[in-house]
Amino acid sequence: MNETLITWIIFILAFGGMVLVHEFGHFIVARWCKIEVEEFGIGLPTPGALTLWINKGFLILNNGKRIEIPYNFKIPLHWSELLDKQAKITVDEIRDRLVMRSIEVIKLQEQRQYPARRSEFDNVYVDQKGNVVQSLEEANQNVADRVIKAGKRTGEMELTDIVSEVHPGTRFTFNWLPFGGFVRPKGENDPNVPGGLAAANPWKRLAVLFAGPLMNLLTAVLIYSFIFSRVGVPDTNRVLVSSVTTDGPAAQAGFQPEDIFISGNGQPIRNYDELRLIVDANENKPVVFLVDRKGEQVELTAVPQMNTEAGRIMIGVGLGIPFKPAGSPVEYLSLGSQYAYQNIRALLSLPAQLIRGSLPAEQGRVVGLKGIYDILGQSVSRGVEASQAAPASQPFDWYIPALEIVGVLSISLGVFNLFPFPALDGGRIIFILPELIFRRRVSPQVENLVHGMGMAFLLLLMIYINVMDFVNPISTTIP
Repeated sequence: MNETLITWIIFILAFGGMVLVHEFGHFIVARWCKIEVEEFGIGLPTPGALTLWINKGFLILNNGKRIEIPYNFKIPLHWSELLDKQAKITVDEIRDRLVMRSIEVIKLQEQRQYPARRSEFDNVYVDQKGNVVQSLEEANQNVADRVIKAGKRTGEMELTDIVSEVHPGTRFTFNWLPFGGFVRPKGENDPNVPGGLAAANPWKRLAVLFAGPLMNLLTAVLIYSFIFSRVGVPDTNRVLVSSVTTDGPAAQAGFQPEDIFISGNGQPIRNYDELRLIVDANENKPVVFLVDRKGEQVELTAVPQMNTEAGRIMIGVGLGIPFKPAGSPVEYLSLGSQYAYQNIRALLSLPAQLIRGSLPAEQGRVVGLKGIYDILGQSVSRGVEASQAAPASQPFDWYIPALEIVGVLSISLGVFNLFPFPALDGGRIIFILPELIFRRRVSPQVENLVHGMGMAFLLLLMIYINVMDFVNPISTTIP
């Protein structure tokens, strides 16, 4: 199994997928709030993107008639160029709806300046088409009309009128840098565009902005729920041996990782405290432990000894909690939600832990793309090693450690975007609050300027973080 190839595939799918999920959250809530979305793109925006399909839209004519634009109807200009122009449209009437079949509109080309040509006669000018004109100004003008036609067939009725409103459907595209995705709402930064994001009421804008980060957090819940469905749920009534210290009392007694304590000197062991009481009461005395080893009960005798470095009596084992099969999908989701909540709390507490010095700086370090790749590489290696000893009934669970990292990254992306910093979703939310509290909107020009400066700073910060990933590679080893 090629671990490097697997790491690259997981890295591209995971990181790109998290961004795509984030943007999809913005998209579905925008459409739910009746905010028009011009484009939903897979990958980074690039020229010449491949159009996968186009949703239905509609036009409104001056006479008030609503013309429905069918799926995948393409026109060789931007739909906004039809506004206030006369169009000849053929339609079919389907269940009291007028469905467009073809459209024809005259587009005025921009005036272009051409050098005038003097003829061999004095005071006579010829334009670029060879026609004699009366003046130099007229010779320099070349305004031509171009007829734009679209539609594969002609409808049963013909309508000719001025287009007063244009509401095209969302264009779904595949871009040539297929890494992540983006959403282009109509009128994102211009409140004067009707039907656009900036023109929507503040509650709708809040819903759209919150939707992206919340979609990442929901994805993390689903990822953790899936992991619990595969590995089981924590059995808090049992104590697991997660590791055995070399040459310690437990190693000499024959303890192995994955052993589960049942009793010690006949006393049941159901949690850490019960095990601690037995060990503390038997310093330098043999204790007969009964353990569950892959379904078989094994009796082992160990002598607890004082560990001078730790300052307590120990037998030399690392402890954990075993897993058991879950009862229902509801239990998976409940545990997934709890685990996601714990990770969110841990992420939010990082700054305070770094300030207090209770967390090594390396563990609280912000990493870029290379750092994420390195961490995923560690998780893939650990998963592949674990799969070699896994039962044949679960041959594909090598991806579980990597999937857990993806869940952490999804939470990080969601929480980071909620920070109240310009250009992030959280920063845009801050600008909406005065409108809700004081019923007065911050100037769109000021808001756009602040977000532009914030985006420039974030781009510089991203460049710095990614460069530091190469200058000072991450050295933290995941457990």
